[in-house]
This record gives sequence, structure tokens and C-alpha cells, in this order.
Amino acid sequence: MILRLIFISFQINLQSMRKFCTQFFLLALLASFVGCGSTKEIVLQTLEPSPVHISQKIKRIGIVNRSILPELEEDEIGLNRMVAAEEQWLSEKGRNAALTGLFNELLKDNRFETVKILDSIPQEILHFEMGNDSISWTTVENICNTYDVDAIFSMAFFDTETKVSIKKTSMMQPNLMRVKVKVPAQELTLETLIENGWKIYYPNSKEIIDEIVFNDQVISKGKGTNPIEAYKAIEDRKETLVEQSKASGSNYGQRLLPFENSVERSYFARGTTNFEQASILVENGDWQGASQLWQKELDNTNSKIAGRACYNMAVLNEINGDLTAAMDWASKSYKVHEIKDAMEYLDILEYRLFQNQILEQQVSR
Repeated sequence: MILRLIFISFQINLQSMRKFCTQFFLLALLASFVGCGSTKEIVLQTLEPSPVHISQKIKRIGIVNRSILPELEEDEIGLNRMVAAEEQWLSEKGRNAALTGLFNELLKDNRFETVKILDSIPQEILHFEMGNDSISWTTVENICNTYDVDAIFSMAFFDTETKVSIKKTSMMQPNLMRVKVKVPAQELTLETLIENGWKIYYPNSKEIIDEIVFNDQVISKGKGTNPIEAYKAIEDRKETLVEQSKASGSNYGQRLLPFENSVERSYFARGTTNFEQASILVENGDWQGASQLWQKELDNTNSKIAGRACYNMAVLNEINGDLTAAMDWASKSYKVHEIKDAMEYLDILEYRLFQNQILEQQVSR
């Protein structure tokens, strides 16, 4: 009986070992496929045109504020009234900070001859019309003519909303003997959402050139023996909120400028000894040496190898900034040697060439 149990146990263990070996083999096979891919990735830094295209005719900018200050709720009491009063203060200081942030960024942009904040426009002129959050074109034209500007950057709105939450906790506090002891406390958390919207009006073409909303969140915490004391314990909250508001205006100004972007590109790293050696050179930053090895494979009798070499030459030329040559190599890789990856890469290069034409217009002013 004991021998039979030992035999059964051996069979079970043997089946488990077979199952484990099968799973291990499949995992090893999958790893070999992943590790032996024919391409490797590199990261390329590109300069992209601004998402906001400003006409070359726009030289003088006027900045207006259409945001409306919230009213303090009279029925609020205690902590809620303190938070509401602070929000009203933030709405006034925050929107001014956002306008200043935008103003400072536009001053740095040499495309514009004049940048000014138009703070003397009567508020009733900029008031919202029912069901329409845009300024009428008649009003836009009148403002441009009156203040001698070509376009208007408008802060469409500036809103803040604070969520208040309280939880029980503890804190160290000196007793009558000036010895710190742990006492019951409450932790106050204020989550403030700052939302502001911007629009650019160009009256010559009656076009809203850009329209965007920024959302930022500031979280503040404080501890105290009661909610009011916890609120008073929060440090630098106002300063942080104002700085965040100023940053939102600055970020909008930077949105008008070209920006750097990181993109991934693949190149063929296997197929021949030259490809493998070139891959090592690429990893060491020796693109010239890699190029010499790829050129040796351009006339390879194996069309697939020659096509891969053409593809790699396309990548090299894109890195060197010659998009036209890169497109020629990618086209040859696809049309002559039928490398399918080259067709998608050719589309990418064509789009980059189109984007570069826009970029040249933006930076040549």
C-alpha cells in the first residue's frame, strides 16, 4: 500500500514537472522572439510649430478681462464664510495675476510690436450676452479701432471652487507645563480648482484664432484643535494660489510659441553583421560610423536587406535635419524594396515636412 502511494505521488510530481517544463519552454520561446526583434528604438528631439497660428499681420495685441467676480454668499457662516471670502479674494487677485502672466510672455515675443492690457474698457461693453459667451464682432472691431490694436486676447472667465473636507486626527501641542503631548485634532483639507478660459479674436477675418480652458488644482492642509484653528494653520495658501494663476497665464502665452517634442523612431539593427555592428555604433552615438556600414548594404542582392539599409538612411537623414533626403530614402525602401514599415514612415516624414513649413513661417517673423 505504501509503495502504491509513493508511485502515485511520483506520477503527480512527474506531471507537474512536465507542465512546468512546457510553460518554461513557451516563456523562453516568447522571450527569444521579443529579444531578437529586427529593430531598435531611438528618441528624436523635434521642434514643433505652435498649435496657435498667428497671422503675420497681427503686430499689436490688446488684452481684455471678461471674467466676472463672484458675489459673497451672505448666508454662509463660520468656516464656510471664511473660505468663500478667500475665494472672492482669489478671484480678484488670481485673474490679475493670470493677465500679468500672459502679458509678460507676450512681451517676450518679438513678433508683436505692442502689447497692452486694456483695463479701461467699461465692463458693460464686455458683458456676456444671453446664451453667447463670445464678444460680438462689432464690439471687437470697436475696441481694436479705439485702442489701435490688431487682435484681442480675452480672458473669457476665471472661476474658483473649493471643496472642504475634515477628518479626525491628532497633533502634538504644549500643555500647561510646556511639555508637548498628543491631543485630539482635526485635519482640514481644501481642494481648490482654478479654471480659466482664453480666446483670441482677429477682426480682419472675423475669426476666433484660439479657444482653450486651463484647469489647475491646489490642495492645502492644516491641523488644529477645531476647524477654524486648522484653517488658520494653513500656510502660504493665498500666495500659492496666486502664483498658480500667474503660471496659467504664462502657460497660455507659451502656447503661442514653437515647442520641443520627443518622438520615437525605429531602425533596423539585425539582418547582417554590418547591421549588428552599426547598432553598437548607434548606441555609442557614432552615427557616421553606422552610416558607413549601412551604405555597404544598399546594393545587397537580398532586396530585403537593401531595403532595410535604405530605411536606416532615411532615419539618419531625418536626424540630420534633411527631411527631403529622408523622404527619398524612405520612398526607395518602400517602392523599390517593398519594406512595409517604410510606407508608414514616409507618411510621418511628409507630415513633418508640412509642419516645418508652418514652423518656418512662425520663426521667420
